[in-house]
Amino acid sequence: MIRLAHLLWWPIRLFLYAYTAVTALMLAWTFLWPAPDPDTLRPADAIVCLGGGMDARGTLAQATLTRVDRCVQLYEAGLAPVVVFTGGTRTDGGPSAGGQMARYAETLGLPSRAGLIEGAAQSTLQNALFSLPLLPEAENIILVTEAFHLPRSYASFQWAGWTMGNADVSYTLVSSEQVRRDPVTGNVRWQILARESLAIWFNLARAAAYSLSADPQVDWLH
Repeated sequence: MIRLAHLLWWPIRLFLYAYTAVTALMLAWTFLWPAPDPDTLRPADAIVCLGGGMDARGTLAQATLTRVDRCVQLYEAGLAPVVVFTGGTRTDGGPSAGGQMARYAETLGLPSRAGLIEGAAQSTLQNALFSLPLLPEAENIILVTEAFHLPRSYASFQWAGWTMGNADVSYTLVSSEQVRRDPVTGNVRWQILARESLAIWFNLARAAAYSLSADPQVDWLH
């Protein structure tokens, strides 16, 4: 029994080391990621606005609105001719986050012809897997989300491209903001970062299971 515990301790210890290192990197890129300067960004074929929080009635969270604000800013700067808004529904038959984001973008001046809606994704992996088919000719894509979420988004889109046999797309990562903060106090919402530190590994496990399965199911990526 002691020998078994000793054997099990080593993989657990290695995971704890890896978890600690990745979490430290995640915190570093969250607070050190530079604010975007549209004048220094290279034009792309499309902008992808990743869905964030939305309640069951279709009201978008402030962080999601901020992502849309950034995407419209980049569009108006002439950095891409189209914006994909990706995010699914909270309830059966309810509005999709993608659709709600597109509608909000139109109130900011985005032409309806410039907005594409992906309204089924329920995770970052699905954001990637469902958005790329809407952009079959795109070679360069700008990804927009909060800084803490950008590396996982990049990894998800790279994985989706590899999965679909289109790994040649290049990505520019643009933050909508560093991290979510309490609207009253301005304090960092540390629980979001704690969740992200776990989501990195959860996404890795789901992507690996999907890629290695002989009969992958898209619901595994929910």
